[in-house]
Amino acid sequence: MPPVGDAPVFSVGTTTEQPSLSDQVKRFKPRKFKEKQETLLGKDKEFNAAKESLSLKCIKVIVENFDRNPSTEGIPAKEIREITSRLPIDLDPKKAAVFIHDESYWKRACIQSLSPSACQIIEHGLTWKQLFFEHHLQTRLESFKEDDDIEELLEEIEKYQDYIFCLRFRQMPGHVEVDRVCERLPNLTKIDLQYGINKIGMDFDRRLFGMKISDASCLAKSVKDSENLTSCVLTGNLMDDDLLRMLMTGLYKSSTITHLDVSHNKITNHGVRLLAKLLGARSVLTSLAMADNQIHAEGGRYLGRALRSNDSLSSLSLRLNRLTDEGGRMLLEGMRDNSSVTRLNLSGNSLGSESVSALSVVLRSPESPLAVLDLSSNSLTSQDASVLASTLERNEALVSCDLRMNSTDEGCEEVAKVEQLLHRNELKS
Repeated sequence: MPPVGDAPVFSVGTTTEQPSLSDQVKRFKPRKFKEKQETLLGKDKEFNAAKESLSLKCIKVIVENFDRNPSTEGIPAKEIREITSRLPIDLDPKKAAVFIHDESYWKRACIQSLSPSACQIIEHGLTWKQLFFEHHLQTRLESFKEDDDIEELLEEIEKYQDYIFCLRFRQMPGHVEVDRVCERLPNLTKIDLQYGINKIGMDFDRRLFGMKISDASCLAKSVKDSENLTSCVLTGNLMDDDLLRMLMTGLYKSSTITHLDVSHNKITNHGVRLLAKLLGARSVLTSLAMADNQIHAEGGRYLGRALRSNDSLSSLSLRLNRLTDEGGRMLLEGMRDNSSVTRLNLSGNSLGSESVSALSVVLRSPESPLAVLDLSSNSLTSQDASVLASTLERNEALVSCDLRMNSTDEGCEEVAKVEQLLHRNELKS
């Protein structure tokens, strides 16, 4: 029967060459999908403003005028998140610190403005805002010149002072008065300062490197006045005994510093004698690092004497110094009565058999807390390794002892035995 009018023509019953599935397809009309509208400003040229919601209009106005009027008072949290997602990351940090608290904004600012290696949120209190402003302050200090306005910088710091817990810089051409900066950082718990010049090229000048007396004086005042500062890292500052003596005027009066690192400087035995006074009866210092200085045997004697009565220090690093076998022996003799040091690094100090004999006495004590020991790059022989092995048979506290780069024979059985005993202690711990 022929089709009547506009009635659909079905294939069923006409011929077997045409599949009946075509009948099902004809029942559906193709739907025309409109392209998704762009939500970002300026990207949808055909967007009809008349159909735009009032809340979206308000959000756009706030974003456009945020730099002039950065107020978010009375705005619901949902809309605030939408506003911050549209804001540019080059806003004035003084305004952004006060009015923007959305972590997604600060994460976007950090990822777009910092290198991937710098975006280590775990080192900045697990908050992107803290990470951003600690790096921002570091950049401001490292680019500060002597003729720049210090008052303007201090006024800026006050805007984001609550988000600075660690003060760090790797160069300081303007030699800013650090005590004035620290006065405006009530939450400061760590300082990591290095006075140098980056990318100096052919304009090298020895006077541009290292800490000055004025810098040491400002640091001493900062350490003395701070109520929350617990860590002080001053590596690579060409610090000699005179600069250390100035710094010690603040360290003596501090009751909060628990970690002190003065590695890679020019401290001698006289400086060690000053530092040893920090290990007295009222000491709260738990970690002391003096690697790569100019400490000789006499410095080992001063430290050994201080460790006899100290019960707070748990980590001591003296690697890459000049203790020699005599200095190592006097240091380790002082540790016989110590019950707090668990980590000791004496690598690269030309230690020998006398130091090993004194160490064996320490390790034989059942109350010895020493767990990690580094004796690499010294002058220990296979006989010294044998003494250590026999001592470790009665010691269960030491779980790590680095004996690489010594004068032991290749494939020494005593060294292998030491490693087996250390592994035994590690499994028991």
